[in-house]
Amino acid sequence: MINDATIMKRKCGLLSSLKGEAPMYKILVVDDEPRVSAGIKFFLMSSELQISHVETASNGFEALDCLRMDTYDLVLTDIQMSMMNGIELMEAILLEQPHLPVVVISAHEKFDFAKMSLRLGAKDYLIKPVEVDELIHVVGKVLQELKETGRQSLRQVNSNENKDIPLLVKRQEALIELVTARDLLETDYRELLDEIGGPLKEAGCYYGIAIVHLNLSKGGFSNKEMTLRDRRLLKYASINILEESLSDWCGVAFGGFGNELICVIQLNEEGASPARLPIHSHLNLIGQTIIMNLKQYLNVVATVGISTLSPNLTMLPKLMEEAEAVIEWRKLHPNNRVLYYEDMAALDNLKMMEWVVKVDELALQLKTEETSELSPNLEVMQSLLSSMNHSEGLLQSCFGMLVYRLYGLLFDHGYESSEPFRHFDPDVYFRSMDNSQKIEKLMHYVGELSALLKKCMSEREQSVVSRITTYIRLHYGDYELKIQDIAGEVHFSAAYISYLFKKEMNQNVWDFVSEVRIEEAKRLLSSTDMKRYEVSYLVGYQSPEHFSRMFKRYTGISPADYRKEFRGN
Repeated sequence: MINDATIMKRKCGLLSSLKGEAPMYKILVVDDEPRVSAGIKFFLMSSELQISHVETASNGFEALDCLRMDTYDLVLTDIQMSMMNGIELMEAILLEQPHLPVVVISAHEKFDFAKMSLRLGAKDYLIKPVEVDELIHVVGKVLQELKETGRQSLRQVNSNENKDIPLLVKRQEALIELVTARDLLETDYRELLDEIGGPLKEAGCYYGIAIVHLNLSKGGFSNKEMTLRDRRLLKYASINILEESLSDWCGVAFGGFGNELICVIQLNEEGASPARLPIHSHLNLIGQTIIMNLKQYLNVVATVGISTLSPNLTMLPKLMEEAEAVIEWRKLHPNNRVLYYEDMAALDNLKMMEWVVKVDELALQLKTEETSELSPNLEVMQSLLSSMNHSEGLLQSCFGMLVYRLYGLLFDHGYESSEPFRHFDPDVYFRSMDNSQKIEKLMHYVGELSALLKKCMSEREQSVVSRITTYIRLHYGDYELKIQDIAGEVHFSAAYISYLFKKEMNQNVWDFVSEVRIEEAKRLLSSTDMKRYEVSYLVGYQSPEHFSRMFKRYTGISPADYRKEFRGN
């Protein structure tokens, strides 16, 4: 819970930044040795850096509570800590706030620790006992980078508007909208580019889309079969590698569906000019750089599908369709690691690949939009199917690909044995119909299937949220409770359950966990004579001091004052 004073303070900070005044930074120090934390805090606050506040946490769980309750510009963390080590903390930060910079300060000189930290996005790795001058230099360098890129102002604006949405989600939503939404206004593009941050420019460039398909069946330098957790970490690490790889082309990268990542690339007008370097050579260099760096730094094999280039930012949705079509081409050419849309079009494979793209679009629409909004696309697809009447084989292939793809959506969201599902089996639904009747009946089939799919999705989402809340109520007392534990219980990714919980409950998962803990603490304080530390341990806080801070954040008073006030009444 953020009070009015905190909000006003942030607004003042933003106004100062916009006026050109020196921004004030907040830093979180995480170390299980109180003397070390206190020493770092003292030296940072005594420095000439523009630091307004340094918070300390004694372990990773306390650190995550701090990050979820407040906004910080930099985290300094130890590696070897009890309960949650620094690597696990960095994994959680990467999931929830991927652009929050982290500096590691550790007594371990092992190369493996440093390598893993840097892969997870650490800005630097310092060895204890760290020299004060070196500490101040590294922190100052990171804060200067924040100032130069404008992320400080962006963080404050995002925090004021909607603190509950992680920065990763907001940035990814803006990127997805940029490459999929059509008919945006000029002001919309400026707003999206501001939300994305980084090097994307509004004009004066040639734009392209590259989709990177990761082979995560094996990967990492152990080259063993990957667990779900390993694949997820490699995917997040790959995004960092991609953005570094694309720095010469002002590129940004974000996660797509499954094992795919999406990159928006830019070439300035001089760089895209054939007089300087052929376009195809530029694109090949981009693709090969991505493949080489993913292999070198993460030992991940990738395939890259690259669209054509356009000087118009509004063409990004079309370029996205091109990249989606060409990455599917890898199934026909498994030995090619870099694939180009122009090559695919030249080889006359476009008709089927465009149909694949349209089927994918309709399947996505079916899950996210109302039935009435599907009609325009369906009419186009019916027209295309009618134009294939000259080729029985092509018509049967395209029609079958469409209806079985849509029918398969039911199995993702319901139970195979139910009677309504059998009704939508294409072999049953379209039995005894000729091709013209099948095409004519398609609109009705999709409408009925969409209604059942929406019902199944709603029931499943409510069931998943119910399982999440039940699990939290049973395990809130576990001070090691992580969002990965909750995700594992319901068998979905942490990102998805965060989105789903917010959608259904209108609050994020950790706000709910904290509320459950604080409500139980209020009950214990009012109905028992337990000591503060006893209540703290029972509701999931290892540190009584941290419990007191959290309790006061939510209730406005300390645990002791709450007990006095309740019993006084």
